Amino acid sequence: MAYLELFERVADHVRRQGVKVRFKRGKPLSAVAIDRARSQAFIPIPTALAEFYAEIGDGLEFGWSMKRGDKPLASHEIFKIADIAPKSFEDVNWLTEWKDDYGFPYTDDPVLAKTTALRMRKWFRFAGEGNGDTFCLDTAANPSPVLFNKHDWYDGGSGDNGHKVADSLLQFYSEWAQVCFQLPSSLYWPSVFREGGVGIDWSSAEFQEPFRLP
Repeated sequence: MAYLELFERVADHVRRQGVKVRFKRGKPLSAVAIDRARSQAFIPIPTALAEFYAEIGDGLEFGWSMKRGDKPLASHEIFKIADIAPKSFEDVNWLTEWKDDYGFPYTDDPVLAKTTALRMRKWFRFAGEGNGDTFCLDTAANPSPVLFNKHDWYDGGSGDNGHKVADSLLQFYSEWAQVCFQLPSSLYWPSVFREGGVGIDWSSAEFQEPFRLP
């Protein structure tokens, strides 16, 4: 019950601050249903994500805010497994990283960008940020690390993408739970990335008190 315990613990802490929590879970998924979804997926559904769905249910909504729309706040959603897993090339071919003939002319290093795009074809997007940015699991590794996918990475910049935020899905949620699943106050995740390409600075002032687990 690792994931469910994390969300329930955070919900209890936030409620003790007098703040209402929205916590909705989908219906439980059987092992047969999860295996069926995995067998139909064009990009493999990582084991850790399958375990998440088995424990949490088919989709998740979790959020809270001090006042109506004020900061600090949390807002996190994972869609139903049928809606999150691409089932064919037609589900992904609109993405820039799947366009074989694209030359990445707006990056500093188009060769690096092409290598990045090929790596991204193994990324499973499991949660979005509303502006096109997503959190992904890299299915090329086992266990799959959690990466941050900047939606406009190919429109300028070095040609690289995929800041590693955690070694595993459980580590990601365990660390994020310590700040009650807050969004950065800037609403811009790269502002809290650790230098060196790995991790998030959860001690940053962008994650505010009293919304930290004791």
